[in-house]
Amino acid sequence: MYVTHAEHSGMFGQHTASSAGHRQQHDNLNPVTQEPLAPSDLITLHYSRKATGELHDPISFKEFSEHSHIVAIVTTGNVFLADSVKGGKDLVSDTSFKKADVITLQNPHGLPTASVSNVVTAAKSEDKTVAKVAAKDPIAKTKAAVPWNVSPYSTGLPGASLTSTSVDPHTQTSQLVWDEEEIMFDDFANPPKGKGKEKDVGRRRAYVRVVTSLGGSLNLELYCEKAPKTCYNFLMLAKAGKYNNCSFHRLVPGFMVSHVTRIYTILVLTWRQIQTGDPTGTGAGGESYWGTPFRDEHDMRNAAKHDSRGVLAMANKGAGTNGSQFYLTFKATPHLDKKHTVFGKLVGGEEVLDALEAIPVKPGTERPSRPVKITEVVIFQDPFEEYKNRQQKLRARKVAAVEGREAAEKAPPTREDETNWFGHKIGLEKSGLGASAGAGVGKYLHIGAATAKAGTKRPAEPLPAAALPDDGKKKRKIGFGNFDGW
Repeated sequence: MYVTHAEHSGMFGQHTASSAGHRQQHDNLNPVTQEPLAPSDLITLHYSRKATGELHDPISFKEFSEHSHIVAIVTTGNVFLADSVKGGKDLVSDTSFKKADVITLQNPHGLPTASVSNVVTAAKSEDKTVAKVAAKDPIAKTKAAVPWNVSPYSTGLPGASLTSTSVDPHTQTSQLVWDEEEIMFDDFANPPKGKGKEKDVGRRRAYVRVVTSLGGSLNLELYCEKAPKTCYNFLMLAKAGKYNNCSFHRLVPGFMVSHVTRIYTILVLTWRQIQTGDPTGTGAGGESYWGTPFRDEHDMRNAAKHDSRGVLAMANKGAGTNGSQFYLTFKATPHLDKKHTVFGKLVGGEEVLDALEAIPVKPGTERPSRPVKITEVVIFQDPFEEYKNRQQKLRARKVAAVEGREAAEKAPPTREDETNWFGHKIGLEKSGLGASAGAGVGKYLHIGAATAKAGTKRPAEPLPAAALPDDGKKKRKIGFGNFDGW
């Protein structure tokens, strides 16, 4: 084990563990200072080991673990527990050292900022200056947008750091973010329930045409609702042109081999398929859209089977090793169920499949006697692209609605937003009291105000009942009487 020389700050300087291979991994650059690193810059570390192989402290003979505070002396390279380094002297080699010669190899109980190199701090000073300038800008204080795919669950590190001394302190809450593609795959595998929605399978399937060098094409239907990740991998590789000029490198005609022995007859079921999808043409190459093998989907709830001719499935080298290679069957092969993911079927071009099956193979091999390649893959319908467009528009509408609501809350109230004593908005009543001016006492006020403003004489109105000639009988007045005389 080696560590690199670096400048230190504080009592302990944090050094990065390194070996010859680690130095090559960092292109011969110091991982702390990013300066050229020579073999002479490495420090050899000397660990004490028990007879059973465990590493331990040479002074206290305590074994090292993930909870140990381990340090090393730069001048000697000896490794100790931090409690054994006292008095400024290496007790193994009996040599003196300074505080700056003590480096921390592991400290699960210490804050990571306790031993940051001066060089790293200086390199980040420019970023801090920019951050301070941005902090003064009111625009920079805007709240960061929350991702749409954030999970309500957290990583649990803040809580764990409060109850465990082996976890680095975390003072801020952390959120998990769901993978967008996995959310899309789950939506395809679990379509919404409702009248007619579960029957609309055609919108959740892809349709492609594989053009071959034979002069014909294989029209395929992809089961995006049964094997969403496999179908998405096929479509993305096709869009990237990864299948162009790929050879059909393996051909197993549709027949059954029979071995007769003295006791019984053994029937060997062949694959009965033609395989392609390897850019190298050897059958050992090709990778997935993500660059790494991905999971099988033959164990899903509604997984398709190898139940007919023209079944489209993924080739693999075992469980969870799907890449880019796929095959088409010449006959039902139920023995391949639960081993390979079926993600489509042939819906057109049966004569091309017949022509591929009729090609002879090289003696002793499963390779076609003449080369046959995929010229191109034409995509007619991609439900994943339509799904992404719908989700993007939906999220845009939600963001616009939230922004509009926030803008309305921040806007100062206007005169039109106020209400009068009767509970009516002033903005809706341009004529003073509005609806109340046409009934009750308000009609007289409204008429009087209008005539006074116009400077005209109020028109004559019918005399009230009290002004009519008396018939000789005294009438009793009840209440306040009529307001027509106002």
